[in-house]
This record gives sequence, structure tokens and C-alpha cells, in this order.
Amino acid sequence: MYYSRRPSKDPLSQKLRAVLQGKTVDLTNIPTFRAPEPDYLQEIPLEDYRYNHRYPFFVHRNAAPIRVRPTEPPPLGPGPVRVRTTPEQPAGPEPQARLTSGLPVVRDSPFRGLDFLKVSFWIEWNPLINNFLGILESMKKQVQDTEKDSIPVIKENGFDWNLYRTGAKMYTFRLRSGDITLMFNRRKANGEIPNCRLEIGSLSCWSPGFFAIYDRVKTFLACYGGKVVKERVSEVHLAADFVGVDIKTTDLENRCHWIALARDEDEYGGLKVTKREPDPEELEFNRHYSNRKFSGITIGSDGMMFRGYDKVLELKRKRATNKQQVFAEIWGVNTYDEQPVTRIEYQLRRPKLREFSDREGNRINTVCDLVNSLKSLWAYLTTEWTRHTESPVNRNHNQTKAKVSEFWQKVQAVVWTGVFGYIRTHAVKHKDIVMLRKQARGILMSVCASLEVEPDDIDKIVYLCKDIIEEDLHAFFEDEAAFREKMITKRNEFRLTLAG
Repeated sequence: MYYSRRPSKDPLSQKLRAVLQGKTVDLTNIPTFRAPEPDYLQEIPLEDYRYNHRYPFFVHRNAAPIRVRPTEPPPLGPGPVRVRTTPEQPAGPEPQARLTSGLPVVRDSPFRGLDFLKVSFWIEWNPLINNFLGILESMKKQVQDTEKDSIPVIKENGFDWNLYRTGAKMYTFRLRSGDITLMFNRRKANGEIPNCRLEIGSLSCWSPGFFAIYDRVKTFLACYGGKVVKERVSEVHLAADFVGVDIKTTDLENRCHWIALARDEDEYGGLKVTKREPDPEELEFNRHYSNRKFSGITIGSDGMMFRGYDKVLELKRKRATNKQQVFAEIWGVNTYDEQPVTRIEYQLRRPKLREFSDREGNRINTVCDLVNSLKSLWAYLTTEWTRHTESPVNRNHNQTKAKVSEFWQKVQAVVWTGVFGYIRTHAVKHKDIVMLRKQARGILMSVCASLEVEPDDIDKIVYLCKDIIEEDLHAFFEDEAAFREKMITKRNEFRLTLAG
């Protein structure tokens, strides 16, 4: 049976036949009988989506861009964050609570960031570009010819530098812009002592952020022919601000609720400590008061120290209106003293900082190393080095089972950038140096006694000991190869090992 093929009356088919016949067809509005696929994300608030939930491999058109393994660490602390938005919603600054995210603020979470950073640089200067240190030398003479403490000298790359008439310890030249200090000396880049030091103060660490300042300083140095060949973090302060938390309600002043680590298992100022610290220093516990009201505590020494204090009271004492305004913006309040704020802060200096390393033994040297280790540092400091418990600690039982307080759980839960995996180790020598020195002292005293030296003639005894040691070592050094082999053998006997 034959069936005639009738052309379809579908508008889309008619346009297709016209195209095949070489006719001009308007393709701007092609009708279809299929309804457009609905967008299930239209009703989801902006802050909740960063990717298309139906097609997880496609980034949603309104999502903030996702960066995988960024080439540089993200800035820490609150600051302006630009996000991609719809045409109806222009992009604008938003306070940042989560350190590594561009997501909107979670008001219940604490504000955290570095409060101070000190970095040492070894710089090679290119004389073909600029004689930067020579310029500083001539400018310093101009300052010293006046009665001024400093004069403005350089304005470049966002910095307004003042040069001071005096330097600092080990540094000849001292530049300062706001709370940022940059110091230089004339040492070579291949020496043990750095020839440049950068100090970033509290305000710049929080806004615009320590990493932005660090990057701009390196760019500034490159403009004047300075190439950083080595860097080392010398000091860092990690801080978290708990807005709405009054320190007087946290019970931090009660030392019976604290568990901390130190070298000797003993009681220091009423604070029970366990044997872990490598240094023989006491882990001090100090409470601070203002007008007989509890204002904060400090635990530990300068190398590694914990501070918990009333941040609003500190800002009020210093009467620094610029800081008050900045922190009011950071905390998202109208005035800095609108709500109580408790700050938890840890100070780490180089001798303690270098005890931390990753699983491959790499220590924290550069700023990037520091950013990568912040999560591990905070976890160690708040769970192993210091802990605040819910109830008084029973010192006669296993203290590791003591339950931490509700406030300290929030402290431990602070989210930092970086990775877990950095551990703290300390060096252990295989021989007692103090005992060896006592033995050497006794032997030398015996030699001096055999020479009939008067017992109270200390100057002559010291002189004879020096003379004997110098004569014998130089005689032994005549065979340099044997001397070196002997020294290497003895050094290996003392070689340090790392203990957790």
C-alpha cells in the first residue's frame, strides 16, 4: 500500500526545509514544543551555592570563582572580599570571618588573623639598578643634621616611608610607614645574620592583611634592586576575637582549670604542669586586673606565650581612635565598645617556631610555610600546650581525660588556613654537656695544683688553663686530617635527635 508523505506543519520543520532549499530564514526565534529546563537554584540564597547542584562539574553562573591549589596563600583576617554577583546585585566589600573563603560572614564565628608578624630577609642588591643603601645613608645624614626624629623620604608602592635618625640593634637604617617597619644593614646576603627585617603591626595585619603587606614590601624592594634570596619568620602572633563574650564569664582566671605543658613536672605559681617542654624555664601563670576587675591572663614566656584578655578594655586604655574604628568595622559593630570582646592570642618566636616541622622534616621558615602550618599550630597550642577545663583538674589522675570548657571548645574550633601534619619536636643531646664541663674543670684545676699555683690566685689559674688548652690543641692541629676526623667523630657522638 502506498502512503503519500505529507510535509510536517511544525514551524521548526518548515524552517528546516526552507534552509535546505537555500532560502533565507530568520533563526533568531525558533519555536520549540519543549519547555525550557527550570533552574532549581534560583530560590537558593546566594551564600549557599558555589557550584551547580544538578551538574556538580559546572560552576554556577553566579558563583564565586573556585581556585584549586592557589599559587599564593589566601590573605588572613577580615578584609574587603569581591564576589561575582548578578547584575541586580553589585559586588561590594564584605567582612571575612572564614580565613580561606570568600563566603559571607558567619556572625557566630570568631574573627581570627595574625596580630603581629616579624620576618627576616637576606637580600642581594643589584648595584646596576640602584644604590639603595647609599641613598639611605645620605638621607640619614640629612635627618641627623636636624633636630627631627624622622623625615619623609620615599613614597612608592602604597607606602609613605619615614627615615629615622637612629637604627635598631644590628640594623643601621630604619624606615616606618604606619605600623610597618623596615630595617636594613650593610651585611652580605650570604652571611648568618639577615640584612633586612620587616615588622607588620596589628592594624596592617588585620587590614589589608599581612600577606598583602608582605607581597607589597617585596615588590618595593625589587624596584630598588633588592632580591630576596632567603627569608625566615622570626615572630608571629595568632589571635582570635570572640565578639559578645565577656572574659569575666569565661573563668579563665581560675588556674585550677588549666592544664599546660612545661619541662619539669612540678607546680609553678599554683599551676600544675607536666614534663614536656625542652627548655628549663617555668611556665608562668599571671593574672591581670584593672580597677580590681579581672582583665586577662598570660601563660608562658616570651618564646611561647598565651594571652587571654579583654580587647575592648585594651583599646580603651590606649585611646587609639584609629584602632577603635578599624576593629569596630572588623567586628561588624557600630562602636568598638558596643559588645564585650575576648581575645585569645598566642605568641611564637623563632626558637620555639623552629621546633615545628612537617612529616618530611621541613621547618617553618618562609611566610608561605607559616600560612601552610597555621591550622597545625593552633591545634597544638589549644589542645596540647594549653587547655581550659570545665571543672577543677584532679592532678592525681589522668589529666588528658579532663573535659575542656564550653568556651575552650569554641577556641579549639577556630578555623585556620593550612593543613594538619606539622608536629612539634625538640632536640635531645646524647651526652650531658654540663657534666663534661665539670670534668674538664676538675682536670684543669688538678693540673694547676700540680704546678704549685696559689689556691686564691684565680687570674693565674685561668691564664694557665687557657695557655694549656691553646698549646695542646694547636699541637694536635698540626696533623689537620687527624684533628678533623677526631672532631667529626666527637660531634657525631653528640648529634642531636628529635623527640616528640
